[in-house]
Amino acid sequence: MKQLFQSPKFLLSVYALVLTLLAGCSALPPSSSQTDDTLATVVAKSPNDQRNYRAIVLDNNLQVMLISDPQTDKSAASMDVYVGSANDPEEFPGLAHFLEHMLFLGTEKYPDADAYQKYISDHGGRHNAFTSAEHTNYFFEVSSDHLAGALDRFSQQFTAPLFNAEYVEREVNAVHSEYSSKLKDDGRRFFSAIKQTLATGHPYRKFAVGNLATLKDREDKKLREALLEFYAQHYSANVMKLVILGKESLNELENLARQKFSAITDRQLEHKPINQPFFDDGFLPAQLSVQSIKDTRSMVVAFPIASPADYVHSQ
Repeated sequence: MKQLFQSPKFLLSVYALVLTLLAGCSALPPSSSQTDDTLATVVAKSPNDQRNYRAIVLDNNLQVMLISDPQTDKSAASMDVYVGSANDPEEFPGLAHFLEHMLFLGTEKYPDADAYQKYISDHGGRHNAFTSAEHTNYFFEVSSDHLAGALDRFSQQFTAPLFNAEYVEREVNAVHSEYSSKLKDDGRRFFSAIKQTLATGHPYRKFAVGNLATLKDREDKKLREALLEFYAQHYSANVMKLVILGKESLNELENLARQKFSAITDRQLEHKPINQPFFDDGFLPAQLSVQSIKDTRSMVVAFPIASPADYVHSQ
């Protein structure tokens, strides 16, 4: 479920959210329980940036970045969960992506399947989500006068989702359609070919999207049962990061964050980084040829380097 928004102003807001989110991810591990004062030291901005920022940690260990922009006509939020397709169980490839779809479809407070989507669209907004190998990200924009209502509906997806059984088949078909629509996409085909060269057993090799063949009941476990287990095993406040952008003051935004998101359960999960080498010993250097469908030709040259994660603040 991924779509690029066309509004230039909104794109700038999203880029700001994503960059801030990534900065937070690199500065602190997901399970960190550092104090508000300690976390606040990572907030840095350009002298030309008129927005105000505050970083806090809720009592449930959810890390939150607040951005106050009194001039904005659109408010936005993004929740990143430190889990993705690399965490899919072997018997259910695509489960993380399927969960992303199911999370939208009703909560205890707002049981209608389209309650969140309708509120966002009725108030001049848009929403979407994406699943990558190690992250699942949910985000929206909405008219700046309706941030509180949007956050209330958004937060319920992480505190009391229903995962209604009646929508399982429908969403499996939606995921399959998403998979089928990209079968002749050269970019997706190239990416799939790259994945097949990775080391045997590497989590990034997994089939990430899911389809009718992978997302179905097994003899020993129903799909919805696996979905609930995956949510309980991987969705926890201490492995989530939230960014909120609004016209409200930082104090008002902080109150909203604490009111809406403090109920997310902290299961005190420990994120286990993937340290397995991408390629088997002796595999590199290598050449990979992929036949395109369109009459196009391109060449990509890639060099493996050590991770720069320890040096993100040194430029």
